[in-house]
Amino acid sequence: MTDDPLTPQGQEPEVPPNKPEAAPARPAVGTRAGVVWTFTIVALIVLVFLVVFMVQNQDRVTVYFLGFHGQLALGVAMLIAAVAGATVVAIAGAVRIIQLRSRARTSGKRQDRKSS
Repeated sequence: MTDDPLTPQGQEPEVPPNKPEAAPARPAVGTRAGVVWTFTIVALIVLVFLVVFMVQNQDRVTVYFLGFHGQLALGVAMLIAAVAGATVVAIAGAVRIIQLRSRARTSGKRQDRKSS
């Protein structure tokens, strides 16, 4: 007897008959060449959008930075700012990866010492 409210009192729940299991579907495995082509296509699309953005934003603006100032196209100024921001993020990411690898290496050495 079960207390399951979906089955009437005194009856066992129905169990579906065992079906032979189909072979599990193989996940799509991408090749390195496929990944490179996908990345290349995405990069080209981003490049096209970037060129369109720069062409549409040709107004001259004055940029002030650390006491320096100069005039350049708005699209170019924003591109320089974006590249500088991406560089800062890349440096921070690289520092974090180096930190994690160092920690993993020292952790592995400690485990080797304990097992010896």
